[in-house]
Amino acid sequence: MTGLIIPVIFCLYSGLLHPVHVSLSTIDIKPETGEIAISIKLFADDFESIVNQKYNTKLKLMEGLDPGQDIYFINRYIDSSFVLTINGKKIEGLDYMRNQMNEGAIWLFYRHESDTRIGNITIINSLMCDLYQDQTNLVIIAVKDEQNGYRLNNKDRELTVKI
Repeated sequence: MTGLIIPVIFCLYSGLLHPVHVSLSTIDIKPETGEIAISIKLFADDFESIVNQKYNTKLKLMEGLDPGQDIYFINRYIDSSFVLTINGKKIEGLDYMRNQMNEGAIWLFYRHESDTRIGNITIINSLMCDLYQDQTNLVIIAVKDEQNGYRLNNKDRELTVKI
């Protein structure tokens, strides 16, 4: 039930003028192969602001422009604000796959292949927390046919789940 409520709430607030500060991250885990697929949805205007402030660049996501070489700054921000640890080992740099703009939001797609069987995963999600004190980061973790949703924020940024 929680897995259904979270996306519905996010969709309600996905307009260009958004009264809340929220991100959505989905982590699909295949424990038998070690494959992890990650998708992150952020409001493009907020994300553009934080990346431009932190790295003194001029992303123009709201104009529908592909980030081009500035994907380096996007990935740098994601690597510092969205940290995965598998079985106690921190993942250094997720593999960027692509991005996609959709109704004022940017979707970022990443992947990682673990060389060991996944027993537990820890997520530190501080996306946009350095910009907004009321930031909420929704996380959905899917393993096989089961999904569980979690809510992280400025006070509670870390989550560990046994797989």
